Amino acid sequence: MGVMTWLGFWQLDRAEQKQQRAKQIEHRQQQRYSSLSELLRLDSDIRDFPLQVTGRLDQERPLLWDNRIYEGQVGYEVLAVLMTSEGNLLVNLGWTPAPKYRSALPDVELPDGLLTLQGVVTQPQSNPMIRENETLNRQWPRRIQQPDLEKLESMLSVSLLPFALQVSDTSAFGYSNNWKPVVMPAQKHYGYAVQWFGLALACMVIFVVALYKKKKGKVDEA
Repeated sequence: MGVMTWLGFWQLDRAEQKQQRAKQIEHRQQQRYSSLSELLRLDSDIRDFPLQVTGRLDQERPLLWDNRIYEGQVGYEVLAVLMTSEGNLLVNLGWTPAPKYRSALPDVELPDGLLTLQGVVTQPQSNPMIRENETLNRQWPRRIQQPDLEKLESMLSVSLLPFALQVSDTSAFGYSNNWKPVVMPAQKHYGYAVQWFGLALACMVIFVVALYKKKKGKVDEA
């Protein structure tokens, strides 16, 4: 009962966090596009800020973020390093479907020349449960399991800015926009909280009934 009650309150707390994040996203999406220099001067949480940046893509070393689902189909999100005057920025160019066979990789062609990209700032979170971050082959594009910036710096032998850019107009590169800033909305957390509280209540009722029957049995025996 104690564990289930704690889980219920934990879900309520997660719901509150998701509501605050949704308000932040809505507020920041209404702001004008910031430049990299403006963004780097901020001390607060920079997620979800609109960003416009100019640079050149590293055409020779695109990355494929593995096991990304879009409309029920498995595929990859195409990542690349944008080289700018303010530093090297990891950019997500959008989602592309996976080929029929696992051994095959999708063809990735990145545009040449100076580009101006617009999108929103994201901060990739590393998953400690995922230890592998690249396949054994050394060909490009290279398949990765998560966009761990520290590991990518080692793999690419470049320093990266401590955030990434999710490009808004992914169709310009022939890809789909699979960005979901909040995967699970607050309403689902509220639903899970109700379930956990309901299970705790059911356990309490079962305990009380069992205790009552046990005491009643002892009285009858006496």
